[in-house]
Amino acid sequence: MLYKNERPAILMFQDGRYFKGIGFGASKQVTGELVFNTMTGAGYNETLTDPSYQGQIVTMTHPLVGNYGVPPWEKDKYGIFRHFESDSIKVTGFIVNECCKQPSHYKSVKTLDDFLRDEDVPGIEWVDTRAITKILREEGVQVGLLSVFNPGEEPNIEQLKEDVKRAEDPNLRHLVSEVSTNSIQTYSPPNPKGRVVVLDCGVKLNILRNFLARKLEIILVPYNYDYEKIMSYNPNGVFISNGPGDPDMCINAIEVCKQLIHNNIPTFGICLGNQILGIAAGGYKYKLKYGHRGGNKTVINVNTNRCYITSQNHGFCVKDFEKNGFKEYLKNIDDETNEGLLHESKPIFAVQFHPEACPGPLDSLYLFDKFIELMEL
Repeated sequence: MLYKNERPAILMFQDGRYFKGIGFGASKQVTGELVFNTMTGAGYNETLTDPSYQGQIVTMTHPLVGNYGVPPWEKDKYGIFRHFESDSIKVTGFIVNECCKQPSHYKSVKTLDDFLRDEDVPGIEWVDTRAITKILREEGVQVGLLSVFNPGEEPNIEQLKEDVKRAEDPNLRHLVSEVSTNSIQTYSPPNPKGRVVVLDCGVKLNILRNFLARKLEIILVPYNYDYEKIMSYNPNGVFISNGPGDPDMCINAIEVCKQLIHNNIPTFGICLGNQILGIAAGGYKYKLKYGHRGGNKTVINVNTNRCYITSQNHGFCVKDFEKNGFKEYLKNIDDETNEGLLHESKPIFAVQFHPEACPGPLDSLYLFDKFIELMEL
């Protein structure tokens, strides 16, 4: 039973199963790929603004979300947002067990409810997120519908069942083109010791922060920038960023990587960048049943048996790239999927996880320093 000012909300699966809950954020109806994230109660602001979640309705497995509120959209000295991973919420919808209405943090300026409302994104709470997660683990991620109504409105369940049948898989869209920059952007620290061109497929801002902290000038270019234009900046290295969707859609980025490999250019890829490099090396992508999303994923170095706790957010993976000098050097300890590849003799490597995790484990920050070593700076 809803109180007077509470809004009814429905999460609908394509087979007709649905969950009733209470709406927060925007009152609207959306469709997207239903996924789950095993992050703790921290990190929801970064999750919401992560471009890799474009087109997805995200379920948070932690029972209480929003307890420290939302900080302001303040920027650092380089003009980069301090507390977020992009300039807006990128998730299509948000599913939590409980949305905290009275957050406590000295930097909080609004609630999670207000944040989603301001960004026109619907959310649903007081649903069984464990049951939703079990469905997605057992059956795999799938397209769903989230509808938040105004107070007093009565959801038409039969109509929603028909609406969800017409929902399109967002992975059929070129999601990278929806989140990449449209213009060239330059970030220059004092006395830079090197220059990196970042091919923006949906880069997280904390990646840029890590490059700047290491005194690297950044030239951020759109996803469809070609090899000749990239090299016209005379970079010491090229970075292929994370991003949403199917890596096979990134035809230009794959061609760029083939040229980078051929010409021995120092190259580093993260997440989608790992998949793009793997395809450029001769491998191919495949879709994981329910993906890896969260801040507690363990990977192992196949050469040293050293383990790392990592933050991850991907639904696709790459395999059969072990040719032309490439080899796997990191894999997932749970399902043995690829977590990293490198070239045996060229200064090129990539990882499937996010070493820049913010918040998250700091085990893999050394990879940014490894990139600097490969650039011989």
